[in-house]
Amino acid sequence: MEGEMAAPTDVNNDNNSEILNTSSQPNVSITRSSNKRSNPDSPDTLPATQKQNLRQIRRRNSVGDLRDLDTIKKTPVSRKNITDKVLEALTSPDVLNKIIPVLSEKIGETISTLIESEIQACVATHINPLKEIVHKQEKIIEKHEQKMCKQFIQINTLERTIKDQSLAINEHEAELESLHKKMSELEIRLESQEQYSRRTSLRFHNIKVPVNERGRIIHPVNTDDLILVICNTLPGVNLTINDIGRSHVIGRAKSGKCQVIVRFLSYRTRNLVYTNKKSLRANPDGIFITENLTPYRTTLTKRLAQLKFDKLIQAYWTSDGRIFVKRTETSRKEIITNFDDIASLECRFQRQSRQNIQDCPSVFDRGPEHSRPETQTDIEDSEPIDSNRD
Repeated sequence: MEGEMAAPTDVNNDNNSEILNTSSQPNVSITRSSNKRSNPDSPDTLPATQKQNLRQIRRRNSVGDLRDLDTIKKTPVSRKNITDKVLEALTSPDVLNKIIPVLSEKIGETISTLIESEIQACVATHINPLKEIVHKQEKIIEKHEQKMCKQFIQINTLERTIKDQSLAINEHEAELESLHKKMSELEIRLESQEQYSRRTSLRFHNIKVPVNERGRIIHPVNTDDLILVICNTLPGVNLTINDIGRSHVIGRAKSGKCQVIVRFLSYRTRNLVYTNKKSLRANPDGIFITENLTPYRTTLTKRLAQLKFDKLIQAYWTSDGRIFVKRTETSRKEIITNFDDIASLECRFQRQSRQNIQDCPSVFDRGPEHSRPETQTDIEDSEPIDSNRD
């Protein structure tokens, strides 16, 4: 009770002191002369009896409750402890707005140093091994860079060498191409010269010769007499041994028959015999005469014989070593010098027979160009070109 009574007493004392300060003590502002009208309720204007009564009431109120006063009515104030006041002060917006930045700054400074030290420790534990690895890798990369520099220098040297060698190779290729062209021309000239050297020679096919039990030829064979007998059966031909320069058997005998090559002493005698060879078509032994062609031209005639068998051409023949062909009876004769001419010939035939095929067929297989055949193809037609060569 004493505590409960003390609390309102203090409050009343405070209030009373405030009231006394305002009423009993003279105020500077009140004592000053003013044009304003004075307050009629002021204690100074009251009579003496009322002033005494008022002082007694104030003395009672300093110990008791002021609610008994009719003139002064004031609501009691609940007392707050220190904790509530502190909480109320801390929760006020003004205090929070002032304290929070300061606290944040101080806490941040304290925590930042701790965090920084911890981060540095963690980073050191993880980064230091990586730094060592990176350092090692940098050394390895440096070595590789040195090697790459050396290799780059070597590559540049090789490129220059290759460039120089490429130029030299191009020059050699151009020279080889020129030499190849010259060689081809020389081969053509040589082949023509070889054919020209055979202009007085003829080949007689299916000539009967003496053979043994194994089918081999019994040498010596008097081929001059055999050739004279055959030639003198031709119309307008009357030869003697003096018209034959040399004759001999070539190849092996088949069924007792073989080839005989004859070189006449003059081109006219040879041409006389060759122009009358058609008379041998009815020969019972199947004897026929052909020109003595080079191996290359013999291969060309074999290819033409296959085309004739396939009915792609009408006829082909040779005259003085030159090869001619006719696609049809009414077409003009064409000269054949190489396999490209034969391929072009077949290509034209294919374009005529097959309108829907645009591409030309591939070039034929040329086969061996320098092999000496054992037999020659029968050449049915002949259009010899007359010549005065001896």
